[in-house]
Amino acid sequence: MQRAFDSRSPVLSVASLILALLAATACQQASQSSPAGSTQTSSTDSQAAPQVASGAAAPTAAPPQVQVCQLLSAAEVGAVMGRTLVQDGCSYGLDPAAKEKEMAAGQERMAEASKHASAGDMSGFAKGMMQAQQKMGSTLGDQMKIDVDARRENQTEEDVKAIYAKTSSTVRGAVAPLQPEQRGLNGLLQGLDEVSGVGDWAFATNVAAVNMGMGFSERGRILEARKGPWRVTVSGTVGPDPGAEALDNKLAGVARALIAKLPAD
Repeated sequence: MQRAFDSRSPVLSVASLILALLAATACQQASQSSPAGSTQTSSTDSQAAPQVASGAAAPTAAPPQVQVCQLLSAAEVGAVMGRTLVQDGCSYGLDPAAKEKEMAAGQERMAEASKHASAGDMSGFAKGMMQAQQKMGSTLGDQMKIDVDARRENQTEEDVKAIYAKTSSTVRGAVAPLQPEQRGLNGLLQGLDEVSGVGDWAFATNVAAVNMGMGFSERGRILEARKGPWRVTVSGTVGPDPGAEALDNKLAGVARALIAKLPAD
């Protein structure tokens, strides 16, 4: 079932842009050096392959195709993140229908508060409006979106970090005229923090953190890891901001769960 997660988050918008740039850069570099390249293979490959001459060495069998988006259920990712999530492809997030229901309930509370004003009860009106606004604000600020990806490739940790360094410079230069810090957007593509206990190597970087005041805050992080032939990417945007270390721990848990289901070769 396809679901549209909340797209109003500024951090989600930045994360989408960064992931697209990273993917474009990685594909450009990997195509020059990676023999496997992707978890998907062309259906015409076997048809176009020449017949092996008698007595000649048989070609190496193609690695099995893996449907990465089907490896982890919403329940499994939700258990790691500590929330009830729904799945849309390789993305996991809060149920938008539930959020819409909560917003509708908040609007009903505001309507009830207005009745107090009509009856001359300004104290009841103020109290009701405050409670309704607090509830609706909490609903709007409650954000969670997790994306997962895994692909066969041979890039080293240094290769991947170089891609991030190049992309970070490009993104920061592009958004500099917008003065993101003055708009509450901080830590844009900063840091390459080592994460232990995930595959052969792993590191995480900050996508962005935003503090919009009135208790509204979000943080986005991307974790990259390798296990054998697999490069695993897990990105997450969470609000309220749990802090970089706490979010990295959660993303590492999702990465470990995904790695555990990937074939070894």
